[in-house]
Amino acid sequence: MKDKRARLRRAARTAAACIAALATASAASAQARGEARTLRLGGLERSWLVHLPSPMPAGRALPLLLVLHGGGGRARGIAEHTRFDRLADREGFVVVYPAGIRGRWNDGRGLSGAPHDDVAFIRAVLDSVARETRIDPARIYATGISNGAMFAHRLACDLPGRFAAIAPVAGALPAALAPTCAGAEPVSVLAIQGTEDRLVPYDGGGVARVRGAVLSARESLAHWARRAGCGALEAGRRTDRVSDGTALVHLAHAGCASGAVELYEVRGGGHTWPGGPRVTARLLGRTTRELDATRAIWDFFAAHPRAAAAQR
Repeated sequence: MKDKRARLRRAARTAAACIAALATASAASAQARGEARTLRLGGLERSWLVHLPSPMPAGRALPLLLVLHGGGGRARGIAEHTRFDRLADREGFVVVYPAGIRGRWNDGRGLSGAPHDDVAFIRAVLDSVARETRIDPARIYATGISNGAMFAHRLACDLPGRFAAIAPVAGALPAALAPTCAGAEPVSVLAIQGTEDRLVPYDGGGVARVRGAVLSARESLAHWARRAGCGALEAGRRTDRVSDGTALVHLAHAGCASGAVELYEVRGGGHTWPGGPRVTARLLGRTTRELDATRAIWDFFAAHPRAAAAQR
C-alpha cells in the first residue's frame, strides 16, 4: 500500500511538472505586451495582465476575454502559448490574463492546497477592468487550459449572468462541483478535449490519478446542454487533413433554446492546446494541427454574445 501511494505521489509530481511545462512552453519567445495590474484581496496581493487592442477601437464598448493558465503556469506564459494578443489587435477585444496563487486555481475539485477565493478575485478583476475600459457586458468570455479550464466551468457556475460563453480546453467539469452547479444560468460552451489525455481523462475520473475527479467530456457538455435547453448530441463532422496522429470530430447539441453547446473531440490528442506550440513532455501527448484553438474559440465567442433577456 505504501509503495502504491508513493507511486501515485510521484505520478502527481510528474503530471504537475508537465502541466507547468505546457503553460510556460512559449515563455522563451517574444514577451507578451500586457500591462500588469494588482489588487489586495483576502490579505493577498493578486495580479493580472491586461492587453488592450491596438489600434484601440473608438466609440464602442469592447468584448473582454479572460484567459486562465493551467496548474503551475503563469499569466505571461499562457499569453504567449495561446497568442490571443495578436488576434485581439485584429478583432478589437480586450484580453485579461489573471495569475493564480502559486500557479493554481481553486476550480471546485476541493483540493486542500487551493482554499483561496478565486471567484471573488475574478469578480474584482472584471470590475477593475470595466472601470478602466468601456466593456460590453453582453460579451464577456472565459477560456483556459487544464486547471484553468476547470476553473472556467466554475466561473460559469458561481458568477451567474457574468459570462456569455466559456471554452474549456483539456479540462472538464469537476465532479464535486457538478451538484452545486445544477441550477446555473445557461451559457454557450465550446469544449475542446483530447481522447488520449492522460491527465484529465476524456471519459472522466481521476485528474492526474490523485488530484480530484472530473466528469467525462460529454457528461460535462450535457450538463450545460440541460441548462441551455438543448436537445440530443448530434453526430459530428470528422476532419483528418494533417498527418499528425490526430483527427477532429465536431459535435453539437441540437436545438438549444439559449446559445450553443459544442465539443471538439480531438481523437488521438493529448493534454495540449490545439494549434499551439509543440510540447516535448511525453505525458502531455500529441498537439493536433487539425484545429487552431485560439481562432476557433474567438470565432465561437464572437458568434455568441449573451442574450438580451439574460443581461442585467
